[in-house]
Amino acid sequence: MIPLLAALLTAATTTAPATAAPVEHIVYVAKNGSDDAKGTLKDPFATIERARDALAGRTSRREPGIVHIREGVYQSAKTIEVKGAEHSYVTYAAYPGEQVELAGVTTLAPERFRRLSDLPADDAKWSSKARVPAETAPNVWVYDLGAEGIPTGTLHKNGFNWKPQPYAPELITDDTTQTLAQDPNGDAKLTRDHLTVKEAPKGARDYFSDKTADGTTLPYEEMLELPGPVYTVKDADLAARYEKWAKPAGTDAPDGTAYETDGWLSGYFGNNYANDRLRIETAGGGDLTTHYPTMYVATDKWTSFVAQNVLSELDAEGEYYIDRWQDHDTLYYYPPGGTVEGKEISLTSFDAPFFQLEDVTGVTLKDLRLNGTTGSGVRLLDAESCTIDGLEILNVSMDAVQIGEANDAITAIAEYRTSRGGHRNRVVDSRLHDLGGGGVFTAGGDRDSLERGDHVVEHNEIYDFSKLATYTPAGYMYGVGNTFRYNDVHDAPHMAIQIMGNDMEVTHNRFERLVTHASDQGVIYAGRDYTYLNNVVAYNLFKDVGADGNQAVYMDDGMSGMVVHHNVFDNVQHGLFYQSGHSNVARDNVFTNVTYIGHDKLYHEGGKRLPVANAKVVVERFNDMLKAGDGTGFTNTRQNVETWYRHYAKQYPNIRDWYVPSDAQGEPCTAVGDTECTDEQVWSDPDSLYVPAHNVLTRSVSIATGDFAYTDDAGGLSVKTFNPGFDSFNAKLATPAEAGFDAATGRFDARATPLNRAEGFGPAWVREWNRTFSLDGIGPRAAR
Repeated sequence: MIPLLAALLTAATTTAPATAAPVEHIVYVAKNGSDDAKGTLKDPFATIERARDALAGRTSRREPGIVHIREGVYQSAKTIEVKGAEHSYVTYAAYPGEQVELAGVTTLAPERFRRLSDLPADDAKWSSKARVPAETAPNVWVYDLGAEGIPTGTLHKNGFNWKPQPYAPELITDDTTQTLAQDPNGDAKLTRDHLTVKEAPKGARDYFSDKTADGTTLPYEEMLELPGPVYTVKDADLAARYEKWAKPAGTDAPDGTAYETDGWLSGYFGNNYANDRLRIETAGGGDLTTHYPTMYVATDKWTSFVAQNVLSELDAEGEYYIDRWQDHDTLYYYPPGGTVEGKEISLTSFDAPFFQLEDVTGVTLKDLRLNGTTGSGVRLLDAESCTIDGLEILNVSMDAVQIGEANDAITAIAEYRTSRGGHRNRVVDSRLHDLGGGGVFTAGGDRDSLERGDHVVEHNEIYDFSKLATYTPAGYMYGVGNTFRYNDVHDAPHMAIQIMGNDMEVTHNRFERLVTHASDQGVIYAGRDYTYLNNVVAYNLFKDVGADGNQAVYMDDGMSGMVVHHNVFDNVQHGLFYQSGHSNVARDNVFTNVTYIGHDKLYHEGGKRLPVANAKVVVERFNDMLKAGDGTGFTNTRQNVETWYRHYAKQYPNIRDWYVPSDAQGEPCTAVGDTECTDEQVWSDPDSLYVPAHNVLTRSVSIATGDFAYTDDAGGLSVKTFNPGFDSFNAKLATPAEAGFDAATGRFDARATPLNRAEGFGPAWVREWNRTFSLDGIGPRAAR
């Protein structure tokens, strides 16, 4: 029997079909390659495009392709387009163990720099040298960019709510972006102590549909033609030199030897959270006039900006200026230490994405370094299951990675939409830094039907972003069902996450040293929509948040359904901001060294005025998702609305009853009446959108932390009025030691903590916290 059994087993193993190993199509690219080559390891192609084309139509899920790129720096002159199904299932990767850089920067040859003093006296190309400050001149070096055909770009109108445009090329020395010549230097700003607003025309924001009497929005190009503000100089030191910043009034064209030809003001003009840019038109007679409008009406209170791209202010190490006047295309530079010797100096000369993945599936970019573009780093459009893995993206003026796109409607109005996001794309294990814009723009899913995008951004380090624009976060979470987790986000002047959608997950991240140069902002910001529901913020660290009126989690104008649990807030001014929304739940969080656990703001403030602030936007956005109709205008289809109700029935059992306070004709209430638009209907009924109902704050651990700050301008009403159990079970302790809390690990001493005996907590709560939260378990180095 034993020999027979052995024979049968042998026959079975030899006759059973073997599982075929997946076939891989491999081609190679190298600096010494040729596009007439075979694409083998020994006979590689010269370009990634040639390798892409060699694999076209040959790859599939079962037979994927690999483009191995050998070590070296590859100069980028145009976007590498990977487009169409025939280019799917290919990985573009650095050859194992080798370093590959795609460079959108042009290295400036050290030997072609000259000292300013060595320039010929009568060369018109260098006529602007007369504007260089005399005390700086011995340390200034120059470079003729035009002579080498190096693009010098253009300075554009950019800023909050303006359409993003590529920025001007940036000078980079030893991987550090240098500073456009400006006044004042460093972090100092021109304020109302230096100049005051003499004339303040309406801002462009006053011409949006929610602000105009007829409900129309001024065409964008016409907005750009609106007048800009006029400033009067009051500071004596500024008065002694500002006249060089632009041509005198009444002058047709500037004299480049005496006056600036392209100076700008850059910073804050009409509020303290949205940056803007104005070109300086004329200077003299005590006044500065500007070209282009501000987005918000300019006021002295919010004046905080620099004069930028001003050669006459080239007076600090690291500053530079490019003279584009009359095609001079020349560079002036005050290098650190006053010398260019021993430094690697380059200029971003590329103005487009390095890669665009479009209508493809299963494409991966792996272990590449993408360095320098005035546009975005990588763009994915209608891509499915693609991966950005192990990339370093730096010195990018806009966003490092864009998944999907937004329409041209300005984000402050209700018609804002995203599209072409695809599904299940991932950005992982990457380092994104030194960015003028944001980290990963993630648009995916369909809000009408609640179809998920399922994009994931995880295990990345994102830092030094939003350097050129506000509202450009490390993670844009737009659409439905996308995830941002296990990331280390740090050191940026503005927000880290902006949520505009539903069912997002923001978990296990480190958020540190953020919102450092803005106010009235949050590390995580979402708002102006009652239908951005079920966005979960959990197991994160918020540490060292800028203290100028900022918060860690900002739930703006009607933001509803946010779920905030198991986070640590450390050294923050306001932990949470509840502003007039429904069903926001914050539970089981630890606050240490926080000025206020949070604060609220109600539409009831200022005497229950109608219409409420930003009424047109919040009402139209609510109707766009939850008003049944044919799906046109501000309605959704009845089928989709029913999908919403079923999807959220358990979490928001009263969602079917939420309503916009309206009169008998269905028009939003504009005044309180006796029979319709009654005080109860508008201001008391918990299902009215204007009533902050069903909000929860509970089981907070407050260590050296202040109480929740309730509004003092709503006739004695607050979020607690409408939510009697609000701020329940708050364990207040003076020090981490008293709480038995280890700030290094984020855990409690299960034996010693008084939370074991605190009402609403107990040993089970402590065990659950320690089991699910640890500072070792967040960020990109967390265990997988």
